[in-house]
Amino acid sequence: MIELRDISVAIGQKQILSDISMELGNGNWISLVGPNGAGKTTLLKVLLGVIPYGGSAHENSVEIYRNHNRSVAYIPQNPQIPNGMRVYEYVGLGTRKFDGWSRESKESSHLISDTLKDLGLWALRDQMLNEISGGELQRAHLARILVQGAKLVLLDEPTSALDLHHQIAVLNRLENLKQQGVTIVSTMHDLTLAAMFADQIAVMSGGKLLKFGDASAMAHSPDLKAAFNNQISVYTLDSGNPVILPQRDN
Repeated sequence: MIELRDISVAIGQKQILSDISMELGNGNWISLVGPNGAGKTTLLKVLLGVIPYGGSAHENSVEIYRNHNRSVAYIPQNPQIPNGMRVYEYVGLGTRKFDGWSRESKESSHLISDTLKDLGLWALRDQMLNEISGGELQRAHLARILVQGAKLVLLDEPTSALDLHHQIAVLNRLENLKQQGVTIVSTMHDLTLAAMFADQIAVMSGGKLLKFGDASAMAHSPDLKAAFNNQISVYTLDSGNPVILPQRDN
């Protein structure tokens, strides 16, 4: 369980987050949504424990900030990639915590290979990272996270560079991870996908939390429309799933 109480973050004179309070249950998928500048990425960094904040943030009753004993993995929007590294080697970095640097266990080898195959990267395993496309690189980042075995996974726009087919494949893979008890917190610009995959949605705007609750309820919430200046429309399919689209200017 992660408990945030009255979280605030300021950089110089600029207030980035104000009075954020919520509880994130273990094994849930929480999606942070809102317009650019809402504070979503900053909140991910609070959860990661790498920036100071006012208020309190606890994971299993232990303060998050600079707690290096946590089982957490993070993919920022624009991750740095190591020079001179192949796809297989890069993904294998996720297992080094268990194997050390001198050898790779058979279990890790099978896990890396299976994950590369699941994400459609097996044919690229010997390619250099700087030789693959942006979407392929994004899947390589995710593969490294998947083999890491973290209990908390933080993702900043994990599908932004992917085509629709690979978006669904990646999100299904994350869904499988959640079913294994992993807690996922992601930012997502695609509100329909956020409502489809997340258990809960946190609607943010201007550094504040407008509403937090069940994903289906949040998809139809007036607070979601308000966060986007009432410029979105929500439709419900026969299946009951919401489709959330921007309104076209007249």
